[in-house]
Amino acid sequence: MPLPIPSSEPRSREQLRRHYEIEKRLAERLRTAPKAERRRLYGEVYDELFRSVPELRPPVADPESQRFVVGLQAAALEPFLEADTVFLELGAGDCALALHLAGRVRRVYAVDASAAAAGAGEHPDNFELVLADATELALEPASVDLAYSCHFLEHLHPEDAADHLAAVLRVLRPGGCYVCVTPNRLWGPHDVSRYFDDVPTGLHLCEYTHGDLARRLLRAGFEEAKVLRGQARPPRCTTVWRYAGLEKALELLPLKLRRPLMSAGLGRLKPPPYRPLEQVQVVGYRGAGG
Repeated sequence: MPLPIPSSEPRSREQLRRHYEIEKRLAERLRTAPKAERRRLYGEVYDELFRSVPELRPPVADPESQRFVVGLQAAALEPFLEADTVFLELGAGDCALALHLAGRVRRVYAVDASAAAAGAGEHPDNFELVLADATELALEPASVDLAYSCHFLEHLHPEDAADHLAAVLRVLRPGGCYVCVTPNRLWGPHDVSRYFDDVPTGLHLCEYTHGDLARRLLRAGFEEAKVLRGQARPPRCTTVWRYAGLEKALELLPLKLRRPLMSAGLGRLKPPPYRPLEQVQVVGYRGAGG
């Protein structure tokens, strides 16, 4: 029961099908590769994807759209920030958020695999671009107060996601936390396979629910996992299992019933991408005892 192609999609079904076939093939390389090879393959796979599907190359960011997105992210993180916070962004991309927060906190680390991530020009003295694999962060242990990623975890192989969470836990100070945002698989798939498959078969190697992500954080050694709700100081967080229970109930329904039910009920409350449960926003806390 693939999702319909929206009228806002500028590409034809044939163009989407070509993109889908290429991405599915590349994703299969990552899914089946031995762990030791995947660190090299991530870069190769995405380079090949952008060469083969050139319309996917990120355009030069529209300043107004960029400010809007950065504003939303900064507002969500504001309750966690203090003047002496050391902030870490994972999969920082163009580093717009990290650079924005550099004026708000003591130090900012932006981790990305690309040397061009932060672009050219001057950067604040308290900003550092770290070229690193997301599973082996080249930072001092217990050196970060707040870690953050947005729509990043789903691109990692599940084994690598586990290593990534363990690496983040290692660099967090006792009492620090990791705010992880990822698309909810109940509304998915969220990659191009959404138009051709019922489960993600493209480069979203694993999509999560709130319950899935909370369990992964706890297995990695985080002391607690909660759902981030709203913007308030102290942060508005609530127990994840209330969300997990609803997700489990929805997941028990056949797909042909679940999708219409979610669209007719939850989907009417807010438009995408703000529909209830559409974004998984889970905060993993490192215990104060280390």
